[in-house]
Amino acid sequence: MKKIITILSASFLLASSVLAETGMIGIKYGTGELEGTQNAYDDKRSGAGTIAARSASEDHEYGAIFLELNVPAVDGLSAGIEVIPFSATLTIDSSTTDSHLELSDYTTLYGQYTRDFGGAAAYAKVGYSKGDISNVTANFAGTTVNSASNSLEGVMYGIGLQKEISEFVARVEATYTDFDAVKVTTTNGASNQVTKTGDADLTTFSVSLAKSF
Repeated sequence: MKKIITILSASFLLASSVLAETGMIGIKYGTGELEGTQNAYDDKRSGAGTIAARSASEDHEYGAIFLELNVPAVDGLSAGIEVIPFSATLTIDSSTTDSHLELSDYTTLYGQYTRDFGGAAAYAKVGYSKGDISNVTANFAGTTVNSASNSLEGVMYGIGLQKEISEFVARVEATYTDFDAVKVTTTNGASNQVTKTGDADLTTFSVSLAKSF
């Protein structure tokens, strides 16, 4: 994944330094579903045994601002950055130790290839997304959070359609992001240290309006 980040960063820096006057800036409105899965773990308390895996999801609406710059070497290729100022709660524990984390400041760096079909265009994009994790809490008496992951990161894939309307560009888009696992280590009521892990993915559908510059 570090290679993906390096390639996307290099493309964006190249585009911004060579063709800073060619690109677009826009706003986006969408809906998303963040689905999290708590993996099974050993509770380590006498008689408790293995806590089974469970899943939960969070639906939300969001707004975003994005900036794209054209890459001069390849017709139709652009590099972009998108910021989504939403927060969501992800459950990574079992129902008996209801721990949560807060996800915020979600940002995606991506590359996009667009092909014009006459009157409308289709595009595909791939990027790397990262959100900040904070406020990890355990809402079960006797459970203390010792440490936790501080970010949620993963690869994003997307497809969309766009059409020029007067001096603006209108888009409809769908994306899917597969995140790396997150981890939290807690001490339970029996003073046993337990590590829990969770996986998450995000699916979004959105419309946007942008202006070229």
